[in-house]
Amino acid sequence: MATKVVDVREYTVRAHKRVIHTRVFNFVCKECNQATKRETFGTRPLYCESCRPPQPPKKSVQISEPSKPRPMSYSSDINLE
Repeated sequence: MATKVVDVREYTVRAHKRVIHTRVFNFVCKECNQATKRETFGTRPLYCESCRPPQPPKKSVQISEPSKPRPMSYSSDINLE
């Protein structure tokens, strides 16, 4: 079993390094029907890297809340005495 160290970006937990264990699978691609190898840490892949190339991880969308109004100071031309 191959072992890799992966950088985990900060989102809800502090950023850290994580060790994942990968496996090399020998399988027949569902699309091109050729015997191939692919290294993955999840379940057995169905397609080879030429039919379905690995994609970059998706960025999470951060929801921005509307900002609160800021207090303002107004100056008047009229003196009340």
